[in-house]
Parts: sequence; C-alpha cells; structure tokens
Amino acid sequence: PGTIVTTRLSTGPTHVVLQVIDNGPGIPAALQSEVFERFARGDTSRSRQAGSTGLGLAIVSAVVKAHNGTITVSSSPGYTEFAVRLPLDGWQPLESSPR
Repeated sequence: PGTIVTTRLSTGPTHVVLQVIDNGPGIPAALQSEVFERFARGDTSRSRQAGSTGLGLAIVSAVVKAHNGTITVSSSPGYTEFAVRLPLDGWQPLESSPR
C-alpha cells in the first residue's frame, strides 16, 4: 500500500492546530530546516518534470505567517508531522445558513 496521511484539527482557548502526519520515508534531519524555503526538494526523484516545483511548503509557510501563525516539521524514517498553529485572536465563528 501507499503512504497513509492523517489530519488532525484541535482548538484551544487562543489557537487552532492543524496536524498533517504521514508514514512515508521521512525527511532527513539535515533537510528539515530547509523544507519551507522556496525550491527546496528533499526527494531528488520529485523533479520539475514530475510536476514538483519545490514551492508548496514555502507557499504554506507564507500563508501561515501572514495569519500570524507558525508551522513546524518533525520527521524520522517512517514518520513526518507538519503542525500549523494559528491564533484565534479576532476570529469570529461562521454563522450557519439554512440549506
């Protein structure tokens, strides 16, 4: 079977946390500090010809920072977790509308 990806969403009184966890090959420790940089690619098989630009995590990081949040990565062989933490300051609950 392929890689299993799990998502979790939790809230606290001041923040919301989105976790994305997978059981893929992992990200080498030496590359973890670079994964949010533009054009970063840890897997050399994911070339531009294969559709990878190395921009995805850089874009995610920029959006998270624009919302005063943080994003972290924790990885070892067989496990990678990205955690996005966003503040709830000023957020209003969405009003439900009739369907």
